[in-house]
Amino acid sequence: MKTSVLGTFGASVLLAAAVSACGGPGPQAAESSPAPSAGSGTTAAAPTATPTPSPTAKAYTAEELAAIVSQVRDAADRRLSVLPSADINTTLEQTKAVLASIDVKPEECKALAAASAVPSVDGAAMAVGMSNDASTGAVTALSLVAGLDQSFLNKVADPSEQLAKCSSMTMTASGMDISVTITPVDAGTQPGAVAYRTDSALPDGRTQSTITAQLVHQGVVLTSVASGGASEADAVQRAGALLDSAAALVK
Repeated sequence: MKTSVLGTFGASVLLAAAVSACGGPGPQAAESSPAPSAGSGTTAAAPTATPTPSPTAKAYTAEELAAIVSQVRDAADRRLSVLPSADINTTLEQTKAVLASIDVKPEECKALAAASAVPSVDGAAMAVGMSNDASTGAVTALSLVAGLDQSFLNKVADPSEQLAKCSSMTMTASGMDISVTITPVDAGTQPGAVAYRTDSALPDGRTQSTITAQLVHQGVVLTSVASGGASEADAVQRAGALLDSAAALVK
């Protein structure tokens, strides 16, 4: 299975959120205030030292991954709602259609994302859980993917080159240009974890923001995504906490 090193779930949220404002399908990031300027204290260089996944990592099934996801709790101490496999497959197919309809500059960023940001999961096991707090608008999600080959895991473990190349993009959907920026942030306590904030500037002046954190642990790709809530710091904390909790359960 090929995929972009931005991460399966993280990249699909990034691109689907951009076109959701234009009426396209896919999950929509919560509206936020404009992104903070540099020096706000929330950004940091992405880690470069990453652990090598164990060659003897357990071969998880989708059911086992779902059982792990079901044990993870959100910031309000509620268990995540595990998505049925049929819903995951439907969402992946919808997001593929969204990706196909978007023009991205630089072109290489479209190629990297569209080639496999939302790939078929044939041959791999996947589970996704979500939490939605209606009172604060906070949305948090976690995906676990196992059964990927070592070459892919090595790429996911250090996405710094791709994040640098695609730190600033323009996406065109339905004739409207959407500016997208990606900024590294600190999230969670896991060695080797990479986290970044995605800001999509919409034509009407609004900015939609998402925090994504990702880690390769015991041969499993863990990705957490957070949007909405009280502040950027709140979203960063939620994404990091989800990643930490999941890592503790993947043996």
